[in-house]
Amino acid sequence: MRSIAATAALAVLATAAIAAQGRRGGAPPAPARPGTVERLTVRDREVVVYLPPSYSGDATRRFPVVYLLAERPVEIPAVAEAADRLARAQGFSEPIVVLLPEVSAGPAERERAIAEDLVSYVDGRYRTIAARISRGLAGDGTLGDPALQIAMKRPDVFSSFYLESATLTDATLHALDGAAANLQRLYAIAVDAATKDAPIASNQQLHEALTRLKIPHYYEEYEGGYAENVRERIGTRVLPFFSRNLTAPANPTSPAVQ
Repeated sequence: MRSIAATAALAVLATAAIAAQGRRGGAPPAPARPGTVERLTVRDREVVVYLPPSYSGDATRRFPVVYLLAERPVEIPAVAEAADRLARAQGFSEPIVVLLPEVSAGPAERERAIAEDLVSYVDGRYRTIAARISRGLAGDGTLGDPALQIAMKRPDVFSSFYLESATLTDATLHALDGAAANLQRLYAIAVDAATKDAPIASNQQLHEALTRLKIPHYYEEYEGGYAENVRERIGTRVLPFFSRNLTAPANPTSPAVQ
């Protein structure tokens, strides 16, 4: 009994000492390790790759990949900031994020360059989960239209798709009926539109067409413009959407794997 009492007393003293150290301004907890950003040139295209914090810490782990056709330069730091923050959240599956600031080319060349050449390069260079169920595609603004065109044609490469306040052409909207079978193969589709942005009408047409074709999808309209909400939307909508829908190893902090 004396031994148990002594052990308990030592535990209390240790707790008190730690608390006192904190009050005296002792060393704070080590900051969470951030992800890293790499800038590459792949077949004459500028590509930015965000690698999550766990990438450098676990050499055996493989990661899902989100390909984001990003019209606005602010999205590069916004992705890194949001992904670093979410990496510390319970249950969040950290993805590699590949950002393409521009995709100028004809539709067929663009499709091949992204869905084949770039995906093959990323799978060869990084520890990815090289399967469609672990690849997502997103696009915004003027780059949303080419992203949608690729999603309509390549469900063999990508399984989930997110469109952010995109400027959609009539030609792409008219092609939806012919692409219905391919869109049905996508595991998850999300479309959002900012009420102050001109493209909202074409996004509403897309929503109506997907509904008519009985293609399951999530649709949201939100107040304001996309440019002023981009940082918040990436962290609260885009990255969580892919974390939920891309197959990936569970975050070890998730209650489900405790």
